[in-house]
Amino acid sequence: MYAVQRELKNGIPVLIEDIENLDSVTIGVYVKTGSKNELPGEEGISHLLEHMMFKGTENRSAKEISETIDNIGGHINAYTSKEITAYYVSLLHKHIDVGIDIFSDMFLNSTFTEENLEKEKKVIIEEIRMYEDVPEEQLHDLNSEFAISGNHSRSVLGTIETVTGITRGMLLEYFKSRYTTDNIVISIAGKIDEARIINLLDEKFGSLNRQLKARPYDPKFEINSGNKKFSKETNQVHLCVNTKGASFLSDDRYELSIISNILGGNMSSRLFQKIREDRGLAYSVYTYLSSYEEGGLFTVYAGTTKESYETVVGLIREEFDDIKGNGITSEELSKAKNQLLSMLILGLETSKARMSRMANSYLMFKRIKPIEEITKKIEDIKMSDIKRVAKDIFDDRYYSVTVLGDIED
Repeated sequence: MYAVQRELKNGIPVLIEDIENLDSVTIGVYVKTGSKNELPGEEGISHLLEHMMFKGTENRSAKEISETIDNIGGHINAYTSKEITAYYVSLLHKHIDVGIDIFSDMFLNSTFTEENLEKEKKVIIEEIRMYEDVPEEQLHDLNSEFAISGNHSRSVLGTIETVTGITRGMLLEYFKSRYTTDNIVISIAGKIDEARIINLLDEKFGSLNRQLKARPYDPKFEINSGNKKFSKETNQVHLCVNTKGASFLSDDRYELSIISNILGGNMSSRLFQKIREDRGLAYSVYTYLSSYEEGGLFTVYAGTTKESYETVVGLIREEFDDIKGNGITSEELSKAKNQLLSMLILGLETSKARMSRMANSYLMFKRIKPIEEITKKIEDIKMSDIKRVAKDIFDDRYYSVTVLGDIED
């Protein structure tokens, strides 16, 4: 089992991890573009383009793309984030040629017809409406818009107005300027014949030779403070309490992961015990980190009642202050390290997970970070490191609260 970095003749990086004891393989084509790269008026175009890539090529209809993969028992999908658009297919290793052929056809020969574009815009508008019907999902988008200033505050889905206004010309310009040889990485994990796969990729992707075109981009990333309430008829009041996080380029994200785990990463975490178990004020309470190239956000989510939401916010703030003032215990640090190391290792037991790790590592750091390097950073964290990071992030300058529910604006 090994991970290597190769390069196609046209310059596209190829990341390969050969896992001999697997009969499966996962192929991913990752593009370093997302909602943060969109211009005003084209919000949602990255996600719309991801959908359109499956809507037909010069050689296959949309149905034929999905049927080709279904007929060999594979699974093909994609996702769009604020910084990345990823396409992947998992299948038996003997069918790897089919997966590569499908992806090269999509990236080189997609037609993006007006008819399919208008249909898919309707589909995404329904997706937006679906999320608006799920208060917890809607809250996280509203929370980003309020807690962050800059391109990262945008929803990946866009709005009904911006999606409606996207034209085929806009889509083609975005595709040609962002889906380029110097903005793509191919990642493959599973049972692989490396030499044969490189030759096949050169054959299938070799004619792609576009270079990244400059587009206006504002790297501003600021954490806001304050409170924002959104009135909506719901059974629960949903809330997010935020503070400063860390960029994925910062080593502080490991200490932040420890703090997040201790506060709300599991059923024995401080906030789960204090808010749910001790007081019965919420069913769901958890923490999460949003880390981007330019910065990050640390968030606590809870769903509670109209009568209790202010109390819950107060309890969360108490724990922020306690960790800042008193730190954590050695037992908490040891447990959190074990949790993170376990999640890291257990999360790499499939070809898809290994493919994804390599791709994200390369897009972040231009190299495949060895697992041993990450585990050592986690193991080396000391109590003083936690105190230093806690002192930095737990500050009124970065605190914000977003609330959605049956309350007054």
